Amino acid sequence: MSTPPSPASADTRVEAIETAWRIHGAIGEWTARVDAKASFALTLESAATAGIIALSADDQMFADLHGWGVRAPLWLGTMLILIGGIFATLVVVPRLRASQELAVEAPSHFIYFGHLRHREPLELATALQQANVLPVLSQQLIKMSDIAWRKHRHVQWSFVCFGLGAFIVFIAGVAA
Repeated sequence: MSTPPSPASADTRVEAIETAWRIHGAIGEWTARVDAKASFALTLESAATAGIIALSADDQMFADLHGWGVRAPLWLGTMLILIGGIFATLVVVPRLRASQELAVEAPSHFIYFGHLRHREPLELATALQQANVLPVLSQQLIKMSDIAWRKHRHVQWSFVCFGLGAFIVFIAGVAA
């Protein structure tokens, strides 16, 4: 028979909580950086779209394209750039859950601002003094990591779509 693990010492718990808060801060920084990358991507994609529109005006490079061999790459590249813009937008759109769900979860959660807005000051103070913060913080770290992962994937796809789209539009411009 195995013996159950002994409870963690107070020092170990404090160290675990401090480590969890450091991880929380790092995830927050990574999320802020990916938001900045998405903003940069959206700026590139917007400028490229504006450039394509400007080059499609009368007497410009893309104004009188004849044949699907030139039109199709232009439209395909433009669509890929726009799809990249959608991915970049998905990164920076705030992720707020339904207020009803948050209100139900609020009594046992106190890190996310969406939960905190459903708490009363004295009740929250009591919960902070009495609750074991590590399980709540651990759950928040997992949720934040999932959000950060999705944001990084979206910005990755944004740059892929932009690069591929810009290359295809370039090919259409050379063929024009």
